[in-house]
Amino acid sequence: MILCGYFSPAYGQQLPRHLLNTGDNTQPRNPAYIDASPHLSGNWGGIRNWLQAKGINIRISDTNELWSNPVGGAQASNNYIGSTTVEMATDLHTLTNLPLGTFDISAMEIRGRPFSNIPLYVFNQTSNIEADDNGRLYELWYSQKLFKHRLAIRIGKLDLGQDFMISSVGLDFLNASFSWPIMPDNDLYDQGPVSPVTTPAIRLRYTASPQWTFLFAAADDNPIGGPFINVRDPWNQNRDPSGTRFNFSTGALFFTEIQYRSKIWGRQGTYKLGGYFDTGRFPDQADFTKTHKTNWAVYTVIDQTLQHFSPTAEIDAFIRGNWTSDTDRNQIVYAVDGGITLKGPFWRTADILGLGAGLGAASPYLARADQRSGMPGQGTEYHLELTYQVQLAPWFMLQPDIQGIVLPSGGVLSPKNQRIKNEAIFGVHSTIIF
Repeated sequence: MILCGYFSPAYGQQLPRHLLNTGDNTQPRNPAYIDASPHLSGNWGGIRNWLQAKGINIRISDTNELWSNPVGGAQASNNYIGSTTVEMATDLHTLTNLPLGTFDISAMEIRGRPFSNIPLYVFNQTSNIEADDNGRLYELWYSQKLFKHRLAIRIGKLDLGQDFMISSVGLDFLNASFSWPIMPDNDLYDQGPVSPVTTPAIRLRYTASPQWTFLFAAADDNPIGGPFINVRDPWNQNRDPSGTRFNFSTGALFFTEIQYRSKIWGRQGTYKLGGYFDTGRFPDQADFTKTHKTNWAVYTVIDQTLQHFSPTAEIDAFIRGNWTSDTDRNQIVYAVDGGITLKGPFWRTADILGLGAGLGAASPYLARADQRSGMPGQGTEYHLELTYQVQLAPWFMLQPDIQGIVLPSGGVLSPKNQRIKNEAIFGVHSTIIF
C-alpha cells in the first residue's frame, strides 16, 4: 500500500521451519518415548516422556536475528528482532481414549522493531519473523480426522500460510517472500491470514491417494477488523496486541489448492495449483477514497529434488508464481520466486546451503497514478539471497545470510524526496529448541 506518497508494507512472520505443521500428523498415536536430544532443556527429568505418553507435546522455540544494512536504503542501519514461540499440542484420543482429534494452542512473544519499512522501504520483509513488538495468542484450533484419516478438518484461529502457497524448499530461506509470497502480503488485509496474525477459519484437507491431496479453507478476510490503510499503525497488529480478537464483520476469504506428488527419474517432486478469492472491499490504488468489491489471485508452486548424492546429501529446487488481473485494487499484480538448496554440504549432513531470488511487480495502474502525481512510477522490485544453515547441535541452528534488493518497492522516493538506493543486507539468525 502507499501511504502519504511512500510505500509502507504490512509485516508478518512465519514460524521457524521446525515448528511448521504443514500436515495433520501432529502426534503419533500412543507414543511411548520422546527423543530429548533435540531439546536444550532435555527430558525435564522424565516429564516430557510422561506428557508424551498422555498425548501432550510441548514445543518451545526461541529465534533471534541481527541485521545490518551498511549501504543502500534511506540510511545505514543495524537492527535486532526476535521471537519466542510456545505450543502445546494435545492428542485427545491418547489422553481420553475417546475417538477425538487434536487440540493445539500456541503463543508468541515478539521483540525488536521491524525495519523493512523504514529505512529499507521494500515490498517484501527482509526477515520472516518481523512483526510489531507484542506478546500474543498465535493459533487455537481443533482437528479431527474422518473416513480412515483421508479427510482432516481443522477449525479455530488458524495460520493458513502453513497450508497454502507454501514451498518446503523456500522455508530454508530467511527473506519473508520465500515463506509467504509478496502478493498476498501486500494485497490482502493484515498481510493475509499468516503469522503472527491468525484468523477464524475452517480448513479441509482430503488425501485421495499418496499422489493427490485437495485443500480448502474458508476464513474471515480481516482478522483484526481494522481498515486496509492505517497511517498510524500500518500493519494493524497493535489494534489487537494480544491476538485474542475474533472478527467476523468484514468479508470472507477462500483458499483452494490441489497438490500432486510424483517422481521424475526417481526424484521426488510436489506440484501445487491454487488460488484465493476475497469477498471484501479493497481501496483503489489511484484514489483511496474509492473501493472495489472482491479480490482474487492464482498461484502455482513446484518443489523438486534434482539430484541425490547420498542418503543425506541432495540438491532441491523450487519455483512459485502468483498472478492477478485486478490491477486497480492490488499493489502487486504478479510475483515470481525460486531457489536451489544443497543439503549436506561440506560433508555436514544436517547443514543446508541455499541461493534464492525473486521479484514483485507493482500494478501498472498504480504506476500511472504515481506519474500523474509527479512521483516515479513504481515498477518491479528484485531480491536475491544467499544463506547457510549450520546445525551446531540438535537443538541449535545458526544461519548467516546475505541479501540484495534492487529497486526497493519498484523505485520509490524516501521522505527526503530521494530515490531509495539498492541495498546490501547482512544478517545472522539463530534458533534454539528448548
